[in-house]
Amino acid sequence: MKVYRVELNGWTASFRHPQLVSGTQPTLPLPPPSTIYGLISAAMGSWIDPSDCRLAYVFQHVGQARDLETIYQFRNSTSAKSNVVWREWLTDWTLWLYLTDAAFAHAFERPVYPLVLGRQQELAYAAGFREITLAQRPTRLRGTAVPFPMQGASGMLLALPLAMSPDIPRRPLGVRIWQLVHRPCSLEAEGLYHDSELNHGVYFIGGL
Repeated sequence: MKVYRVELNGWTASFRHPQLVSGTQPTLPLPPPSTIYGLISAAMGSWIDPSDCRLAYVFQHVGQARDLETIYQFRNSTSAKSNVVWREWLTDWTLWLYLTDAAFAHAFERPVYPLVLGRQQELAYAAGFREITLAQRPTRLRGTAVPFPMQGASGMLLALPLAMSPDIPRRPLGVRIWQLVHRPCSLEAEGLYHDSELNHGVYFIGGL
C-alpha cells in the first residue's frame, strides 16, 4: 500500500482528559483522533471531514513532566480570577502521520495556520514527508488509537469523538469507545499495516 508519511516534532504536547475539567490537569498518553484531524485542518486552512481523509498515526515521546500553572477564569469580559493548578505534559515528541492523499501531505510543507499539538503554545514542526510502502501483516502497535474492541489490543479506554464540528460552539462527531494503545502490543487484525522502516504498526481510520 502506497502512502505518504509526514513527520512532525515538538518540545511539549498535552491532550486534555475529557472526563476531568477542574483540579489537576493530566494529559492523555497520546493524541486522540479529533486532535489529529484538527492538525490536518490547520495545515489545509479549512475543516476536514474525516470521511474525506483516511489516515493513520503513531506518536512517541521521550519524557513526561508536570508543573504548577496559573490560569485565569473569566466570569465576563471584565471580571476574572486566577487559580493555580497542576498540569502534565509530554516532552520531546514525534508524530508520524500516514496519509493516502498526497494533497494532505503537501499541506504540511506550507501550512495555512500554525501547527500545534495540544495548547496554543505547544507548537509542532513539520519535518517533511515521503512516499513509502506499507505491508498488510501482523505487527506491533504503540502510540495510536484503535476502535474498541480489537482482539489483542490493550490500553486506556475512553469515549472520544472522531472529530469536532466546524461550527461554533463545537460539537463532537462520531463519538465511540477508543483504545489508546500507549504500550507495545503485538496483534493481527484487519486494517493493520506494518512500516518496515520504523518497525511499528499503523491502523487507518476515516475515509469512505
